[in-house]
Amino acid sequence: MAFGWHSGGEQGSCFVCFLVDKLLGIKQPALMNKKKVLMLAVNSSWSHSSPAFYYLRAMLGGLPYQAKMLDFSTKDHLGDVLRTAWAEQAQIVCFSAYIWNRIYLQQLLPPLKKLLPEAVLVVGGPEAQRLESYLSKTDYLICGPGEAKFRALAESGFRMSTDDLAKVPALSLSELPFPYKASDLSTLQNRLVYYELYRGCPYGCIYCLSARDGRKELRFDPANPDNLERLFEELALLVALQPRTLKFVDRSFNLNKALAHKVWEFFISNPLSCEAHFEIYPDLLDESDLAILEKAEAGKFRFEIGVQTVNPEVARACGRSSNWRKVHEMLIKLKKRTKIRLHTDLLAGLPGENYASIVDSLNQLCACLPDAVQLGILKILPDTPMLEIAKDRGYKWLDEPPYSVLSSDALSFPELCLLEDFARLLNLYWNKEEHSESWKTLLQKDSAESLLNRLRDIHNRLGYELHSLARAKRDAVMKELLEKYGG
Repeated sequence: MAFGWHSGGEQGSCFVCFLVDKLLGIKQPALMNKKKVLMLAVNSSWSHSSPAFYYLRAMLGGLPYQAKMLDFSTKDHLGDVLRTAWAEQAQIVCFSAYIWNRIYLQQLLPPLKKLLPEAVLVVGGPEAQRLESYLSKTDYLICGPGEAKFRALAESGFRMSTDDLAKVPALSLSELPFPYKASDLSTLQNRLVYYELYRGCPYGCIYCLSARDGRKELRFDPANPDNLERLFEELALLVALQPRTLKFVDRSFNLNKALAHKVWEFFISNPLSCEAHFEIYPDLLDESDLAILEKAEAGKFRFEIGVQTVNPEVARACGRSSNWRKVHEMLIKLKKRTKIRLHTDLLAGLPGENYASIVDSLNQLCACLPDAVQLGILKILPDTPMLEIAKDRGYKWLDEPPYSVLSSDALSFPELCLLEDFARLLNLYWNKEEHSESWKTLLQKDSAESLLNRLRDIHNRLGYELHSLARAKRDAVMKELLEKYGG
């Protein structure tokens, strides 16, 4: 089956009609006269990819443009990026701005404008508005869903008024073309490849960018046979790209149980050469899910489960209706009955949550022995309800990305520093999954907080950093901890 910018079926046909109608009367120039559109991704790691640009590339289908995609990371030398971008001599250069690359883009855009003064820059993404001052009057800022606006810009020859651009209605997820091509194999093999089946989130957590996202967009209707055929086609095409991880970016993948079941059953029934990563809302899991998931082979599924806090009052204040008793029960069942890798998340700095409450969450979650425990520091993201709450409650946080909290209404800066040390130690000694049996033994005698404090003491005594420690040294530290406190 060939990759294309649609996948057949009724929705695909509608999209083709939309494009054909738009293209009526447009004379297509010869290939050599096509304008070059450079999509320059600055990712947080070499292994990541930028799904936004694959969508935008697909939106150029049938138009007189030559699209070129380049991937860099925030670790790449600025001069190397400028040299590569200049060599392309593109007429249009596109960027997608996020909290992990916005500062880098602030450094990149001014010299790029000097080197390519005639090029039109197009910037989208959650952090795009904070780059407006780096753009000229001939450049474009795309706010919100960008696929339809980018298409309209391209049809206009990138000469559209900003007022007209703002009026372009967004396409729903079901109307968007499949973003990947077979030729992407050479670029995406052994990397993270992203895919989405739902846009929007009904839960409205105050710290999340989706808190004000009212969309409820399914890519496929699981009750529609034609939709299911297209779903399975796209899943097969994604697997053919041979990614290291296929990551579903849906905020709560199991929100639509019927669609989740179809995806899980497809991967269980068909060979999966990579790991499939799903962000799960744990309260929605039940016996019908477990009956399917216990059939999955080891190393094929990873669940990211956002616990955030086990404190019910704090959870309610954040807009979460999560029930820790039910979540705890489901974590235990997933551990006992399935081979799924469980990645769990906690957040430090939530409104009203003090150090003792966070440590209680940490202790209870670690006792469930998930494969990974990510202790994150709350970020005060612009355009979320948390921003006004933080102002009202006297929070202190970084003015620039990643907007991390420095102190909250219930946590001091020294307490947050200690929790950040715990997070680094978890990454070194828990999340690498090298010492699972040792943790299991140690936690029968002591709490996670106590053990992390002891690990911190050992590091201080030996003069070790809390990151980038060699495997042999990690093993020696855990051996000392086990000999002293595991007996």
